[in-house]
Amino acid sequence: MTKTLLLLFILVTTLLAPAARADFEADLSNTGNTTNIKTLLETRRRADAGDANAQLNMGGLYFKGQDVAQDYAEAAKWFLLAAQQGQAQAQFNLGMMYATGQGVTQNHDESVQWYRRAAVQGLAVAQLNLGVAYATGQGVLQDEVEAVKWLRLAAEQGEPQAQFNLGVMYANGQGVTQNLVESYLWARLADAQGHESAKALMADLAKRMTTEQIALANNLTDTERLTNTGGKPQAATSIAETGIVSGGIYLQLGAFKTHDEAIKLLNKIKTKQIENGGKLDLYQADDWIRVQIGPYPSPSLARKEAARLKAKLGISPILKRH
Repeated sequence: MTKTLLLLFILVTTLLAPAARADFEADLSNTGNTTNIKTLLETRRRADAGDANAQLNMGGLYFKGQDVAQDYAEAAKWFLLAAQQGQAQAQFNLGMMYATGQGVTQNHDESVQWYRRAAVQGLAVAQLNLGVAYATGQGVLQDEVEAVKWLRLAAEQGEPQAQFNLGVMYANGQGVTQNLVESYLWARLADAQGHESAKALMADLAKRMTTEQIALANNLTDTERLTNTGGKPQAATSIAETGIVSGGIYLQLGAFKTHDEAIKLLNKIKTKQIENGGKLDLYQADDWIRVQIGPYPSPSLARKEAARLKAKLGISPILKRH
């Protein structure tokens, strides 16, 4: 049960809700884009021939009403065709449509099933929504431990809403042992990406934390250092205190359940020629295959490289140590 201040209760009830439609439409920004009627006809031709990416784009066109009359039912039809072929973005889109009742009869159970299919392929926004479903018990039996699991996976990929939600879960002790340092750390990561409520969470936490705890949270760079799979705090040592970091420092660019999906991201990133002082590779741990680059000799150099990679790839790398 919630055992924190009213502010945090409000944050849980309002911000651990399924992603709003505005987020859905923003996520469609890279689908359903055509420049002229010739491109539209070619997209439809490929979609009719069974091309999953073309089907995804056709769904995006109908959802946004771009170059065609807006038709949510038609959008859902094309998303379903792509989703049935395993297209993760289409699976997420279809999950959102079932959640909102756009183009289909609203069905939260069905929504969760499609979120899950996309989430196990490593799609961060689907992992976020699946975690929210478990936290709220919407479309699935409420399970806060399972919620934390999926929120963490999305947060580790740099998804700011997941980072904020995970911070709230740690503040409340929901699905994990209450840990204000860990909560502050995740809130800070969300705030760095402009999450509008993260500062309020940090301010509330600061009222209940010691100066040493705040300093520790501000110095931590390895987001897994305080927790294990059981959700219990581990001994933590700030880099500022030791001056050294044992093990290699890496930047994680994605985490997947299947080797094929990890390879897809790896190959896509390789085309960008981003390696600069680190080796792009795969690392498997806890049944997840992670795309990473490194190692780096210090946290400061890794953070500088993370900023460069974010600008080049549009991905927010997470600092990891192993």
